[in-house]
Amino acid sequence: MQSLCLKPPNISPPAETIASNQDLLTPVLLCIPARSLLRFKCVCKNWFALISNRKFCDIHTSKNPYPNVSAFFFHTAIHDFYFISIPNNENQSGSLLKPPRIIEHPPRIKILQSCNGLLLCCSLQEITNTSSTPRCYFVLNPTTNKFSAITNSPYATKSTSILGDALAFDPSKSLHYKVLCIRCIAGSVISFQIEIYSSETRNWTLRESTFLRPFHIDFSHGVYFNGAINWISHTSRVLHYNIDEESHGMVSRPPSYNVFRKREYRYFGESRGHLHLIEIYRPCVTQFDVMEMGGDYSGWFVMYHVDLDPIAAAFPEMVPEHNIVDPSKEETWYYAFVVLFLAREVNKEGSSLLLHIPCKVISYNLRDKSFEKAYELTSKGTESKRSLQVGWRDAYHYMETLACV
Repeated sequence: MQSLCLKPPNISPPAETIASNQDLLTPVLLCIPARSLLRFKCVCKNWFALISNRKFCDIHTSKNPYPNVSAFFFHTAIHDFYFISIPNNENQSGSLLKPPRIIEHPPRIKILQSCNGLLLCCSLQEITNTSSTPRCYFVLNPTTNKFSAITNSPYATKSTSILGDALAFDPSKSLHYKVLCIRCIAGSVISFQIEIYSSETRNWTLRESTFLRPFHIDFSHGVYFNGAINWISHTSRVLHYNIDEESHGMVSRPPSYNVFRKREYRYFGESRGHLHLIEIYRPCVTQFDVMEMGGDYSGWFVMYHVDLDPIAAAFPEMVPEHNIVDPSKEETWYYAFVVLFLAREVNKEGSSLLLHIPCKVISYNLRDKSFEKAYELTSKGTESKRSLQVGWRDAYHYMETLACV
């Protein structure tokens, strides 16, 4: 059957030639962002078939391995799940939005990790009086709304329990992804086993590499960087495990670490091939350093110095009515802010932080120290003055990609 294309009015002959010739059209469409391509599917049957083709999606993903973060998903204490566009995206309304056609099965899901456009998710465990249904894991592409269920590992036994799962996906190296599962061995608090699932083979493998479990490592929050899954400890030491080489190592604490000062890390994440860490020492919580990891794991170095006092002055809601009195009797204020995302850029505008304060998200330029309100967090059925409680661990980056799962 001949395809019936919708011909726009007053279209020029050269444009019509390109639109109807697949060889000429393909290079043009490969330069278009993923979400726009999904809308272009509606132009005609030929365009639908071309954009839906697996080979086209693979080439588009390879040519656009690191798309810009255009939004993020997050869980809140007030609502289960939300999706927010960030500046420079098509949606400039600044309103709180529902996710774009997030899958309905399983009906309740939890995002575990975001990695270059794909999300590692699991269904929330349902426990009844008579039975317990184990979690179902899957990898989701929220742009295309396609997902692939992860088969249960044959190495899971009653003598092991999951410490954490992590997703590894780098389109510049491979169009296939891997899922790492780390399990604790019953009867041992210092050793564990590693299992790897490959989307290429759709099978699990049990790695022969074993090593002692470092103290206080948080395996629930893995970050993919430099070909490895990285975890951070409560003492700011980083454990990294290279998936392909089956090698591991530890990175010492940042130079600024002080065991005698009250501290907390507010951000640990990756952006454009760079791993970042933000630690805050009390009582000076509005002034801190943004640290970056050396590509060879040589250690942390200070990338930027941050001073949020001007933001607190411009947005008084950042300082709640109550304060906290330090044991040394020096009065300090509690500042309500969370680092949602660090956007590592190489252009003239420089890198930036996205900060969540009560009912607002602030964009802070790390190079020139400027800032602006990115959008207001408002939602029907909630009081506008009530803050949506969002932690940096609950924010998951959304990158538009046609990557197949």
